[in-house]
Amino acid sequence: MSDSLGALTRALHEERPDIGALAEMVTGNREAVKLVIDGLTFPVETYRYNCNRVVVKVAETTPQAVYPYWDYFAELLESSNAYHRCSAINVLPHLIPADGESKFDQIFDRLFSRLDDESVIPPCYVARNCPTIASHRPELVQRIVNELLTINATHHKPGRKDLIKADVILALERLYDRVENRPDVLGFVEAQLNCSSPKTRKAAKAFLEKHGASGGMNKPK
Repeated sequence: MSDSLGALTRALHEERPDIGALAEMVTGNREAVKLVIDGLTFPVETYRYNCNRVVVKVAETTPQAVYPYWDYFAELLESSNAYHRCSAINVLPHLIPADGESKFDQIFDRLFSRLDDESVIPPCYVARNCPTIASHRPELVQRIVNELLTINATHHKPGRKDLIKADVILALERLYDRVENRPDVLGFVEAQLNCSSPKTRKAAKAFLEKHGASGGMNKPK
């Protein structure tokens, strides 16, 4: 292992490394890119978490450096490990600018199927990444919105579903200017004014204050 890769490995084991600096170390270095991607399934949590943050940062700034691993991340969407599924959900949207082969079209349904994941965390990440997907593939906005509105049909228990809806509303807010079915979106958001999650109720109220509502009578007193 080279000195630079050794230094990178040691830094990744630290509790609070400088992720920006590590991303710069990785960018342009194929061996370093492979090292941090391999680290996404490493059994030590701190190391794995830092590798995830670095990979996401590099994918955001230099997607072409990570794009050769697209198929690997697509496979992680089906991993039995929720953390690995989350890594895929957080990386793939940032690789779309480098996706000259239009591979995202092939995984769209698989990625959004994670809204009905067995864990509560992947659905939140799916919602959080929707604005990124829409920014790179604006023609998919309406399809993305339609997927987000299916959250009520998922298997999650009501309390967990209410938690996920906070991220869904925040994503809908960022997409709303380009939405075709605004009445459906407004109806969905209004229905959350009385949900069990304070965070979701707050998000719903802020959304409706900004965009208006036809059913304001549902607001809690």
